[in-house]
Amino acid sequence: MRLLLLFLGLLSTLPAQADEWWAWSNVDYYRSPPWTGSVFMGNFADEVDGSYAQMVSPRVKFAAAKWLDLGLGLSMFRLENLATHDHYDQLRTELEINPHYEFKQVRVDWRNRMEWRENQGAASTANRTRHRMQLAWTLPQPLGPLTRLFASDECLMDLHLRRPTENRFIPLGITFKLTDSMDLDLFYMIDSKRTKTTWKSESVLGTYLRVRF
Repeated sequence: MRLLLLFLGLLSTLPAQADEWWAWSNVDYYRSPPWTGSVFMGNFADEVDGSYAQMVSPRVKFAAAKWLDLGLGLSMFRLENLATHDHYDQLRTELEINPHYEFKQVRVDWRNRMEWRENQGAASTANRTRHRMQLAWTLPQPLGPLTRLFASDECLMDLHLRRPTENRFIPLGITFKLTDSMDLDLFYMIDSKRTKTTWKSESVLGTYLRVRF
């Protein structure tokens, strides 16, 4: 209980207004072990530069072992500036190798993704890898709808530049069980992007709705 109060106290100290808002959702429409079919959808809004992005990504997951999931995805992404109405599209193929481990109420997920990205108007692809480590703690007894606390850090590596170009750090996230087949994550993220000379960070407030049929 003391650890829970500490995490909730940290949540109250986070910035009241973030630079960006991300809203994710994922719908599992097919489940026949070891296969799972889903569609991931994302909306991204940046109040600073007035940009807005949407993504739709059908995905397939295969449970290769009790501790290992393999995945394939195809993402269609559009970024638009609401002021100028300029936009560009991106199509990317994704391959994932995701080990995970559980120790009583604690779960560790290590997501490793390769992305082949085709950018509109670009002469070449902008391929990258992504590596995210997430630590989650399921409460021994739910606190109302609150069932889980988590934190994660993700490094994004540009294969052409051969260096990290972005880091996404979630110091705190919380999970609510809405129904037996629906969960909602609320999280705060520090999104850091690398420029030619330095790193620039923005704060993000996000939601992630997961639905299982």
